[in-house]
Amino acid sequence: MPGPFEIDRSSPSAELLEVAKQELRETPEVRATAIEELRKLLKASDLNFPDDEEFLLIYLRPTKFYPESALKLMRNVAEFNKTYKDLLHNLMPADVKPVFVDHGLINIFTHRDQKGRRLMVVHMGEKWNTKEVTEDQIFRALYTIQKLAVLEPATQINGAVVIYDFKGMGMGHVKAMSTGGAKRLLTFIQEACPLRMKAVHFVNEPMIFNMVWSLFKPFVKEKLNKRMFFHGEKMAKLHEHIPKEYLPANYGGTLPTLDYGGKEWYPVAEQYNDFITKWNSCGFK
Repeated sequence: MPGPFEIDRSSPSAELLEVAKQELRETPEVRATAIEELRKLLKASDLNFPDDEEFLLIYLRPTKFYPESALKLMRNVAEFNKTYKDLLHNLMPADVKPVFVDHGLINIFTHRDQKGRRLMVVHMGEKWNTKEVTEDQIFRALYTIQKLAVLEPATQINGAVVIYDFKGMGMGHVKAMSTGGAKRLLTFIQEACPLRMKAVHFVNEPMIFNMVWSLFKPFVKEKLNKRMFFHGEKMAKLHEHIPKEYLPANYGGTLPTLDYGGKEWYPVAEQYNDFITKWNSCGFK
């Protein structure tokens, strides 16, 4: 078993493969055929992506092993990287280290939830010093985390859940966000991220959160909208989705209060610089 601050690259268990079969159509036969077909499609396209099995599975699992859909997702990623080249070109963990180590705005839980999904919390309130960390820097950090999450077969299959914590949000935070930033984040989540985003939970939203939501709402598509939940300070509502035993005391759970954060997780990112460099090579020929 990997340690608490490690990427879990272990092969899927029989139980996990059964989930993949039921939810993603994954069987040895379907997988082999889809990989072969996606390789052919990729070779005939104007896209430049690695075609080893591990890499192709990153795109085939979220698209339920339909090669044409996987290729479309790859194209979306290439378009997104092209559109936001100034922010994302050759982006390495060292470029976003301060967001993780000095500010601790993003934290990945060391455990999964009741459905085996990765849990992540993003602090958009009192922990966010808008004079030192920009909206762009937070996005670059989230994009870097995605590159690591897709390495985990369990996360590819079960997906991820994000908690946005707005505790202590003030007008300064609202002013630090933009329509462009909202569009970029939602385009990424909905079109250019090869992860199964299973739910987004908003907690501790103050009244002025309505101003923030007005930036995001126009870009939210129906599928994601059904997976977004607003809880305010009522953690019991969050527990309807994630039981107490899978949450830390910070969110009304029975697990210990979080005593770790981005500082502990950051060294993991640097262990995978080779893969991230490989990921950065993806795009158009």
